[in-house]
Order: sequence, then C-alpha cells, then structure tokens
Amino acid sequence: MVDQPDLWPEGAWPFLRSMIVREEVESTSDLAARMVREGKTPLPLGIWAHRQTRGRGRGDHLWWSDEGSLTFTLAIDPEAHGLARASEPKLALATAVAVIEAIEGLGYRSPALGIRWPNDIQIGAQKLGGILPERIETSSGPRLLIGLGLNVATDPIAMPPEIRGMAASLAEMAGASMPRPGRSECLAAILDHLSAILPRLSANDTDLVRRWNALDLLRDEPVRVALGSRIVVGIGAGIDAEGALVVDVGRKEERLSGGTVLR
Repeated sequence: MVDQPDLWPEGAWPFLRSMIVREEVESTSDLAARMVREGKTPLPLGIWAHRQTRGRGRGDHLWWSDEGSLTFTLAIDPEAHGLARASEPKLALATAVAVIEAIEGLGYRSPALGIRWPNDIQIGAQKLGGILPERIETSSGPRLLIGLGLNVATDPIAMPPEIRGMAASLAEMAGASMPRPGRSECLAAILDHLSAILPRLSANDTDLVRRWNALDLLRDEPVRVALGSRIVVGIGAGIDAEGALVVDVGRKEERLSGGTVLR
C-alpha cells in the first residue's frame, strides 16, 4: 500500500477542499458525520478508507468491502451548491449518473451498466456499487453526506457466499483487454463528474432526468416494491423528475418516493 498523508492539501483532488485518507475505518460516513458536526474541516470534505469494516447501506443493511473496493464519503453544505431540500431525494440518482459517466470515461463500458432505483449501480443483475445519501443537522445548518461503495478490483473469492453471485467489479468488466483499474484514478474521475453534476441537479436540468431514465434498469421490467406491509407489483415505467419510481400497476401508475425493490 502506498503511504499517503492523512490530510491532503487543498487542491490535491478535484472539487474537494479537504481530503482525509485512512487505512481502515468502521464507516467513512460515520467519520464524515463526526467531522462535519465538529465544524473544523472545510467543505467539501472527502473521507476515503482503504478498508471499511462496518460500511452501511440503506436501512439496516451493511456494505461488504475489501481492499479492492472504493469506499468513500463526500460531505457538502447544500446551500453552498444551491441544493434545495427538494433536490435531496434525487441526490442518489444524480450521483449514480456521475459515477457511471466517470467510469465510462475511463473506458469501462457495458450496455448492461445502469441504475437500479433508488441507489444501486449495476451491470445487469449484478451490483457494482451503492450510494447512501444522508442529511445531518449541525450547529451551522444541514449538511449532506454522499456515501459511495464501488467494486473496483474486488476479489470475488473473498466475498461472503450470500453476495458472491450478486456482485460485479470494474476489474471483471475490463477482463484481459485493459489494465487493472485503480481506485485513486476512479475516485478522481468521480469527483470531477460530481462537480459538474451538482449544479445541474440544483438547476433542475431536464437532461439529467433524461439521463437517469436512459440508465434505468427497471424500466419495462417486472418489479415488486415493499412499502412496509404493502407490496406494489407492476412494471417499471421510469423515474420521474422528482426521483420517484413510476410503476404501472394495471389501470394506473403509482409514484413511489420510497420503498425497497425486492430481488
């Protein structure tokens, strides 16, 4: 492992004013939340861990990772980026667009690459990455955290058996035709794209809505969405401008702003 400073100087990474790199943490988002609440580190702040031992997914799910995974959290002041409260439900989708465009720009392309609403990046039915946006309150106002887990050169043999067949990695996409992907190269490209995506989200850019719809892996597919004790069954009919999943349930369409898409 290359020795890296804990706190990088401003300007060393795209978009960020502060970047902290740790060899191992329990959760990059938990560490980011603590630092943001302390209010001593300039934003945007990035927390990158070479290994994360208790990464979090949606709800009570955990995110498994190894040393080939990119585990990162971005902390921002929404007001500084013109992000209204109404933009927050769309943050995961906008981030997914940025991640996909970043890795495509690095040469990792697949017609099966897309978004599984609300916050997963997949290659077909296999999960490549996950995004966890969170809003936290501080003495200086609300702050947004964007947690990202991306399987860059993740070892499938090391995966727990229950997820081994459900996950994919950039290294697998590359095969023998491309060099092994680097996490720092991927992260720099993602941050560069995020710096361009956030203003588009703030401006309610309709092209951004069209882009996440073009990447929607649930469109025209049978879906089952758990909403507490109720399960909505139908056909995916796109993702609207507010970030809600539209499901054709027969005689009407339902807009779902939350819930869990069942596999």
